[in-house]
Amino acid sequence: MLAIDAMLILLHPAKVAWGSYAVLGLLVMLFLGLGSWYRHSGRSRELGSAITTVGIFILFSNSVSLLNYLLTPNSRPLIDDWLIRMDTLLGYSWPQIIAWAADYPLISQAMRLAYNATLIQVAVLIIALVFTNRIRHLHAFTLSLSISGLIAVIFWAFFPSLGPSAYYQVPKDILLRVHPVVSTEYRATILSHFKHGSSIISPDEIRGMIAFPSMHIVMAGLSLLFSRPMKWLFFPYLAIVIMVIPGVLVHGGHHLVDIPAGLTLMVLALMATGKVMTLGYPVGPGRFAVTPASNT
Repeated sequence: MLAIDAMLILLHPAKVAWGSYAVLGLLVMLFLGLGSWYRHSGRSRELGSAITTVGIFILFSNSVSLLNYLLTPNSRPLIDDWLIRMDTLLGYSWPQIIAWAADYPLISQAMRLAYNATLIQVAVLIIALVFTNRIRHLHAFTLSLSISGLIAVIFWAFFPSLGPSAYYQVPKDILLRVHPVVSTEYRATILSHFKHGSSIISPDEIRGMIAFPSMHIVMAGLSLLFSRPMKWLFFPYLAIVIMVIPGVLVHGGHHLVDIPAGLTLMVLALMATGKVMTLGYPVGPGRFAVTPASNT
């Protein structure tokens, strides 16, 4: 992945914020170095493996995000028209759900908090898996996230979409009441990046461009699934996921069909993870499964 990013950087006209990426690289090296020390010092091979996994995940996830931006400008036709037609057949309208959210400010705020909490969910779960010594779950969780992210970026490269918020004009008073996380201005910026590319590429400036499938659904779903062994975490995560599902529509500016697409991507990533984990964990019947009874 790093080799692909490096090659595309040489071909891409945008400036790269090397200083920011250097800081990120130092963070990754810190995790990898600390993990290596724990593994080889005899203090805790399990903790060392967990810390190393976190470092690799940070490296890979940021490499995938960088790849997404390096694939712009994208000359492929957007598939949003097709997705909007699918939504219409299902009776869904993005302007209507925004108008509905404006009439229920408390629900809208709850959806906003849940939508913004998705990355926090991932981080908290990683920490919880590390400190409860569920190393196998940690490996599977981070691998599933990485595989799903890579599949989503590759799919978007050939079949790009930006979401309905890039196509509809909603009255300003409604937008002011809802204040969606992914606003029409945000989508306008993403559309500009899609058509013309970004003038500067930095980990501090990278924004999510992929609408179909919804990566927020993937992250929330995987976080819920892998939190099952920890009931104290599972039930709060369940409450968050319940609000994330409508939240991706209101505050993520997504098509309705982005949700089942995200669930499909999650299943595909879990299947691929199962195959990989079989190679890493050969003990047992040859299949990987996340079971609440397993601690590693």
